[in-house]
This record gives sequence, C-alpha cells and structure tokens, in this order.
Amino acid sequence: MKEIGVGLKRIFQKDKGLLLMMIILFAMGLLLALHTLIHFKSGGTTMYIGYSDIGEFTGGEFLSLWNSGGYRTGGWAEMVVFPILGVALGVLHNLFAIQAYNRRGKGFAAIVILLSILVAAGAFVLLLRLLGEI
Repeated sequence: MKEIGVGLKRIFQKDKGLLLMMIILFAMGLLLALHTLIHFKSGGTTMYIGYSDIGEFTGGEFLSLWNSGGYRTGGWAEMVVFPILGVALGVLHNLFAIQAYNRRGKGFAAIVILLSILVAAGAFVLLLRLLGEI
C-alpha cells in the first residue's frame, strides 16, 4: 500500500499527462457505473442480458436452428455486473497502473491505462447495445 502512495505522489509531481489519463479512466469507470445504475429496470422480472451468435440449439427439427441465436433473457440482478465493472475499471486499473509505473516506468503505465480506456469504451458500447440504445 505504501508503494501505491509513493507512486501516486511521483506521478502527481512529475507526470501530469499520465495523471490526466488516470483521471479520464476513473471518470469513464464512474460514468459506466452511473449509466448502468440509472438505466436499471429493477422492477422488471426479466431483461435481455446477453447476445450469442451460437445460440441454444437443443435438437429437434432443423428449422429451429433459425431462431436459436440472439439475445437471451435473465434476471435483472445479473446486470449488477456492469456497475461493478465500472468501479473495477475506474479504481483497480488505476491502482494496477501505479504499480506498473513503479516497476516498469511511465511508458508501460501509459499503455496499461490506454488499454483500460479501450476496455471501458468497449464496455460502454456493449452496454448501450444490450440496453437497445444503439
């Protein structure tokens, strides 16, 4: 824990660009978490939670393969994973980037943060797709 504090202090003093990227990642994680909490439809019994091109073909006639892919339904509580993902991206990935900064330097930490930002953007697109907004 002490290493994280020392690393954050060094980033704050020396690398303002890396600090800005860390703030952007934290903001994206919070936006992802807040967006999912706002768009929760917790009163509903089921909602679409996943998409599969493979489908759930269980046998029978061949034409049933035609409708086997697509969105699956499930309980609304399964959507809790998206706010947890936002918090994990916003906090835990920044902590991992600080550790990467301490051990490998600024370049590696910047790559870690950029990849985490891409993951957050991909999660946002996936969330919007599951909610039917795009």
